[in-house]
Amino acid sequence: MEELHGHHAIWRFDEERVRFGFGTGRKVPQLLRALGHCTVPLVAVRDVEFDPGDRKRGWRLRLRLVDGADPYTELDTTGTASTPLLLTGAHDKELVAEYFSEQLAASTRFARETAQEQPDPAVIARGLVARPPLQVRTAEGSASFDGDRMRLQWDGWMTSTPKEREQFREYRLSEVDRVQWTPQVDFSEGFLRVVLRGVTLTETSDLENDFFTLVSHGAKGSDETLLMAATVNSHTVPVEEPAELETAGDDGDVIFAKIRELGRLRAEGLLTEDEFSTKKAELLDRL
Repeated sequence: MEELHGHHAIWRFDEERVRFGFGTGRKVPQLLRALGHCTVPLVAVRDVEFDPGDRKRGWRLRLRLVDGADPYTELDTTGTASTPLLLTGAHDKELVAEYFSEQLAASTRFARETAQEQPDPAVIARGLVARPPLQVRTAEGSASFDGDRMRLQWDGWMTSTPKEREQFREYRLSEVDRVQWTPQVDFSEGFLRVVLRGVTLTETSDLENDFFTLVSHGAKGSDETLLMAATVNSHTVPVEEPAELETAGDDGDVIFAKIRELGRLRAEGLLTEDEFSTKKAELLDRL
């Protein structure tokens, strides 16, 4: 197994997947500390980008995944947000990092060329975010997600009077189209914003009275709200049943095998309770 140590993580890969293990120190971005570790199948890696950098800023190794598999790409409009798919390191380890990137690129190409089926991007995306339940806090309040519902609660020391009176709002996952994330830029505030299905929201101008947002001030809460947005968004896309089970017959043994596989996906946080119950009922109807 190939291994590379960077500033905040250790990357390892074998014939099937890349494994990321993140540090726990104070200098490690909060998003990485919250994740702890995650994995990506090699077949899902579209490109391996390596920048040797210079003595001052060091090298950078970045993975680009197949469409729909990276829950952080569409959220980060600045290109500066934390992501588990970026590894950096000191300049004196440049040659080691470059060799690792070349080996990883070759392995991903081989995996794509020999793959018998394409991975479900929704499954990969859920492997790169937190498992519900998840709660994050900012100076304005908190956001929580249990896999079925998302809740915004305004009870922080920087909560405006209108939001303090409102206290909270709660949304079922089926109502949520997506969650937007905006980081702090210069002296502006960052925020998390819930967009409901079929509802067109105007551009935010007065965050103190926007009951679809949770504001983050400065660096405080920025990584946490990014993780929340990525986690909820990855759950708004349903996970497909494993392809090898789809093509099998509908006898009792096969149906129960499908249900067990769905149970595994639920236990790993890749299916919500509602999704599991719906699919289980559909399978039992075939008996």
